Amino acid sequence: MKNCPACGQPRVGDQLKCPDCDVFYSQLDEILFAEQQRIEQQSIKGQLRKAWAAADRQQALADYLGSSWRSTPLSTKISLWTIMAFIFVLVFGVLTF
Repeated sequence: MKNCPACGQPRVGDQLKCPDCDVFYSQLDEILFAEQQRIEQQSIKGQLRKAWAAADRQQALADYLGSSWRSTPLSTKISLWTIMAFIFVLVFGVLTF
């Protein structure tokens, strides 16, 4: 759609909403906007923005990190612990000699 269905203002660029009346240009634009918002909220960047906007930032960040760790697969956790143990052994070996 080239014009806003509510006010008739011409569309500028790839905007999904009319800047004057805040109405979507088409139903497809509305669906794309909702999907874009959902993806943004589920991304790490979106989760960190949500934690930053919370009243208690430290608790919100701790909750996010806790939920991320709980949702991490067991094989990934085992791999991370193995890598950290290997690095610890290497650093400890270098420091003792």
